[in-house]
Amino acid sequence: MTIQRMGTVLAGLLLASLGMAAGFQTVSVADVDGARPVRFWCDTPGRVLALAVPTTAPGPGTLAQWAGGQRSLTPVQVGVDDPGAGQVYTPLGIPGQPAPADPGYFVHSSTIENAQDPAYRMTHVNGFRVPAGTFTCRYVPQAAVLAATAKHTVIVWDSGGRVTYASRNRDGTPGVQLTGGTHTRAGGREVYRWTQRGYTYSVSVGNPQLGQVPGGELRVSRGGAVLNTWPLQAYTLSTPR
Repeated sequence: MTIQRMGTVLAGLLLASLGMAAGFQTVSVADVDGARPVRFWCDTPGRVLALAVPTTAPGPGTLAQWAGGQRSLTPVQVGVDDPGAGQVYTPLGIPGQPAPADPGYFVHSSTIENAQDPAYRMTHVNGFRVPAGTFTCRYVPQAAVLAATAKHTVIVWDSGGRVTYASRNRDGTPGVQLTGGTHTRAGGREVYRWTQRGYTYSVSVGNPQLGQVPGGELRVSRGGAVLNTWPLQAYTLSTPR
């Protein structure tokens, strides 16, 4: 191999390694008394949960839950993370609720399936254990957006110029799958849009890391007329670093 060829190969490997090291950055937002960043949230068929915490832990936080069309807000005390083999338990103290047997109330997340690793776009939030029960969270490791409305789970993939949409209905019925979408920035938000058979689906999410107003919605329109709009209860947005 010539020196010039070797230099080209090494440069290519360096660029590839830099790209892999870059990975993704995520932001999670939930409507916890107004849309704001949260540390964790969890999408399940019958319930959505979110934990808003102070910038420094341990400390007071807020547990938000949506179930049966109603939202509840509960003050909690967030404890010191308890790491283990590839996982972290974040303990929760809930006033008036004696903790059950070890490990008590908690949020369970992964240190392996994590957005810090370029192999994953999203960090795996495994589950929540709260007085209402133990809930396993939906996880889509390569999604650009994972979101929840009162009626849907919303998933957006955005890779290599291909923008795809899928939804899951909370009543158990099949959702919608769309391909050939676009990703733009409009109105101070990231906007993903698909048009099929005269219907236009759009998902918009605010990225506070870019100074955008947090919050978002799923909208369906036809012929320029809005048919339905659902505000997002919670979402995670993953973008390349």
